[in-house]
Amino acid sequence: MMKKLLILLLMLVGTTGVQAQSRHDTRCMDFMGIPLEGPVDSFVVALREKGFTEWGNSDDGEDLYFRGDYYGIRAKVMVNMQLPNRFVQSVYVTIGPYRTKALLSRNHTYFLNKLEAEYGTYSTRGGAEYFLGEYGDIKVSETDNGNGSFDLNFFYMPSTPYYKDAMLFGLKGHVQEVVTENAVAENALERFARNGKMENPDITDRKYDMYGYLIQGKMLERQGMSVIDYEYDKQNRLIRRTLTNKAASITYVHEYVYNENDEILNLSQKVFDESNECVMSVNMRNNYEAHDDEGNWTRNALNVVYWEKGAQSQTTNVTQTRKIRYWDE
Repeated sequence: MMKKLLILLLMLVGTTGVQAQSRHDTRCMDFMGIPLEGPVDSFVVALREKGFTEWGNSDDGEDLYFRGDYYGIRAKVMVNMQLPNRFVQSVYVTIGPYRTKALLSRNHTYFLNKLEAEYGTYSTRGGAEYFLGEYGDIKVSETDNGNGSFDLNFFYMPSTPYYKDAMLFGLKGHVQEVVTENAVAENALERFARNGKMENPDITDRKYDMYGYLIQGKMLERQGMSVIDYEYDKQNRLIRRTLTNKAASITYVHEYVYNENDEILNLSQKVFDESNECVMSVNMRNNYEAHDDEGNWTRNALNVVYWEKGAQSQTTNVTQTRKIRYWDE
């Protein structure tokens, strides 16, 4: 019976889709309230709506130049993009030149206070200030132009990929590969491209929302095509995944509950027949025992309770370990 359970759970792995996405992405860095991710054309439209005007680009086409108000002060803004997909990669802001140290120092403090109100406290090292966040960093520095004038610089560098497929598995950071021993309800090996997309050819016809969250996917099975939909809460955490196979007259519903660290505490799976009667349920509760530096679990004591219509429920415990590689390693 347990072998049947594990086979069934693995059949449900990686099926994806999304509904009820909130309008603001809480899992990415922003620049002046604009999500710092995704297609550069969408980012440029948002910049223009903020009053920034474009005045040129670099010879290689990777940088776009703008002018506009940065916290109320005129600034030059450079938007760097990744080629060939033309995704936003970073933003560099320059203000100046300042002819006096007094004005430079006063405005430097002014901007630090503005940034601190939005991004929290900063640290200082090497003559620069750093706002280190979960989804990206901001470096604040001064440049001596060599002619008695100075510039203030602000470098925005997001650290999360645009596509959020890894988050569907409860993963944090820029994940490249996950190898899981004793995998249950997930593949033993998962890989993600640098842009965040999971490299799973079984999932086709993928649709994403404007923030890179998968809104729908399809998977070809023995009894026809399954359509999968996901639902998220206001923190963009996956709370429900529904797989519908009309040919087989079966619906799978997966529901997720999180702990205070935004980790998946509990995963329940229920199978409904054509009359909407529950014919099988599985409840999995995680007890994480070790984590890596990114906050992803590396050892888990999993408790599984399995019930099938007409049979008594069964319980088993599984010890899981996993190794995770990241793109910035």
